Amino acid sequence: MIEKLESCCHRLKEEVRTAEDNLAQVGQHLASAIDSGSDALEACEKNALARCEESQEQARQAGERIRQFLEEKKNTAVTRFEDWKVDREIEKLEKHADKTEERAADAIVMAAHAILEAEAAILEALKARKIAIEVAG
Repeated sequence: MIEKLESCCHRLKEEVRTAEDNLAQVGQHLASAIDSGSDALEACEKNALARCEESQEQARQAGERIRQFLEEKKNTAVTRFEDWKVDREIEKLEKHADKTEERAADAIVMAAHAILEAEAAILEALKARKIAIEVAG
């Protein structure tokens, strides 16, 4: 039981670290955007878009699992209403914990993907702003 809890904690920490790393990279790109030329911004944008595309399938799968979870949750609520006097068994608690763990991990994956999309949009906006400033002279 403790091993499963430790495994859950480790997995969630890894997902949070990934999200933190993505945020740190966005911050670095924002800080260096003023000093960077249009070519450097374009390279950063391409890199961000590539990373975003890489995580797209993972985010899609996470979204699908969340939809499945919500459907199961709805079905469970109907069942609970009918059986509200019945005590829950330990197995149901473990399943609930597993599903909640999965949902938390999926939400973190989707958040990390959203950060990558935001980074790509920021870099595209900065590139456009930089080009506009260069053209305006």
